[in-house]
Parts: sequence; structure tokens; C-alpha cells
Amino acid sequence: MSEAQSTLADRTRALLAGEPDLTEKAMFGSRAFLLDERIVVAVMRDARLLVRVGVEDAATLMLEPGAGPATMGPNQREMGPGWLLVEPDALADDERLLFWVDAARGFNRFQG
Repeated sequence: MSEAQSTLADRTRALLAGEPDLTEKAMFGSRAFLLDERIVVAVMRDARLLVRVGVEDAATLMLEPGAGPATMGPNQREMGPGWLLVEPDALADDERLLFWVDAARGFNRFQG
């Protein structure tokens, strides 16, 4: 794990620490954080944050600085509606990271 990925994972872990059903797994080079066995966010190798949000909220959230549709694999296929990637520069302070963690956490709770 790179230093940037490790640092962002530590910051994310701290924001989710109060969740009683939090699990953390290594997945495809990322550090995924799950609530109720569903991915909420994942810290990617390049320190981008993969975020799962509601489809109805995704278009608005993509207007936030550094956010865009999540793509994966060598062909950069879109993961689908509701999956976003947030660039490291847009996560520089804890307030912005919390914004994204809360958006994902809110969607996860709605699904439960």
C-alpha cells in the first residue's frame, strides 16, 4: 500500500470508527470499508476514493470538485450509476473527506 493510500485509509477509518458493523477488506488493490457487508467507500491504490451513492444523487455529486464516474479495468469501463471516484486533491481536508463518507454512509443506511 502506498503512503498516500495508507494515509487516506487511516483518515477514512477514523471517520467510520463509530460504526458498529464496520468491516474492512483488501479488494482489487483497494482498501474497502463495508457496512452491513456492503461497500460504502474504498481507497484505491492511487489514493482516489471510490464512493457508492444513490443513482438519483450521483449526477449532482459529480458536480463536486474532483468527482466523476467510477471506471475500472484496463478498458476503463464505467462501474455503473451511483459509483463515483473522487480525486485525492478533492479529499485534502477532513471536511471534504467527511462529505463523501457521509454521502456514501447515507446511501448505505437507506439500502439497509
